[in-house]
Amino acid sequence: MWGEYTEGMDSILSRIPSWPGTAAISDVIRDPKGLFALLAVVILVLYGLSVGRTRALVSLLSIYVAYMLAVLFPFLSRVTENLPQQYRSLSSVGLFIVLYGLTFMILSQSMLKGRLTLGEISLWQVSVISLVQIGLLASICVSLISIERGQQLLGPLYRWFGGQYPLWGWAVASLLIMPFMKVRRGHE
Repeated sequence: MWGEYTEGMDSILSRIPSWPGTAAISDVIRDPKGLFALLAVVILVLYGLSVGRTRALVSLLSIYVAYMLAVLFPFLSRVTENLPQQYRSLSSVGLFIVLYGLTFMILSQSMLKGRLTLGEISLWQVSVISLVQIGLLASICVSLISIERGQQLLGPLYRWFGGQYPLWGWAVASLLIMPFMKVRRGHE
């Protein structure tokens, strides 16, 4: 069954013009993990669109705070020594996800939420901020595990999310999109 899929996909991909990065996209589409990742991205973007602009910004701020707290957490070695060996490498990712959830809940209920409102922004702006959040979350999670484990989990997607350069790139991208998220007063 999978062979039929890849044959059909090869014929579709052979018709795509040879743009820079097209080969990397075709590698992702051919890999079942890549297809699952693309499905997850679509679901998360739809979720980002449903929660709205203010929560998207609160979520982005929560990612930064949770990452800082996870990296600075002084008790990680004590927590991991009580875990079975196969789960030790994922303990820092689990800590980050828990801290992200807690930070998001706290910031969502704080008076900061009213200050972070983006007003009415367009659909494409919410989509862009959702995609950047997904990239930043994935890159942080991959940076918290070993390189071998990250390459095993992500396959061809590792070059976009694994390592110091992609992590830095996603973090900078999330900051660079902020000025474009403002509403122009004439378009309200």
